[in-house]
Amino acid sequence: MRRVDFLPWEYDADSAEGARQRERQRALEAEGATIGAGVFIAPNAAVYCDKLTVGDRTYVAALAYLTGELTFGADCSVNPFAVVRGEIQIGDGVRIGAHTSILGFNHRMSPDAPVFTQGVFSKGIVIGDDVWVGSNATILDGVRIGSHVVIAAGAVVTKDVADWAIVAGNPARQLRDRRDG
Repeated sequence: MRRVDFLPWEYDADSAEGARQRERQRALEAEGATIGAGVFIAPNAAVYCDKLTVGDRTYVAALAYLTGELTFGADCSVNPFAVVRGEIQIGDGVRIGAHTSILGFNHRMSPDAPVFTQGVFSKGIVIGDDVWVGSNATILDGVRIGSHVVIAAGAVVTKDVADWAIVAGNPARQLRDRRDG
C-alpha cells in the first residue's frame, strides 16, 4: 500500500504518480467514464461502474468500492473503504468518510420467492453541494440530501434531509441547523 492511496489530497499530478494516474483514468475512460482535471482514483479502489462521471479535483481513496451509475461533482472525496453503489448523484464539495455506505438500490422482497432470486431496483440518491458524510454513516436508497448538510458518523439516513441540517442517529434525525452555530 502506498501513502497517496490513503491520503489522496497529497496527490501531485506533476509527479511520477501523475503518469500512473493518467493511465488509470484512460482505462476508465475507455470503459465510458468522464473524468475531470486533477482527479485521483487510487489504483486499488474497486471501480466497476455502468456510468461514471467524476468532477475536477475529486479523489477516490484506497479500497473504496464504486458500482452503478455515479456522478460526482467537483472537489469531492471518497475516503478509504467507503462504498458508493447504485444510482447516485453527488454535488460539489462533498466529503464521504471512511467506511461509509451510500446504497442507491434495494433488493426486492416478494414473499413468494427467495430474496436472492428477485433482483434489485433503484429510486436513486441525490446529495447536494457542501455535504459532509461522517465515517461509518449509511445512506439508503430513495433519499435526497440537501446542500450544506452534516451527517454525523454512524448515522443511518432513511429519509430526506433538508438544506443546512445536522443529522445523527439510527434512524437519523435532525439535531439542529448548521446556520444556528
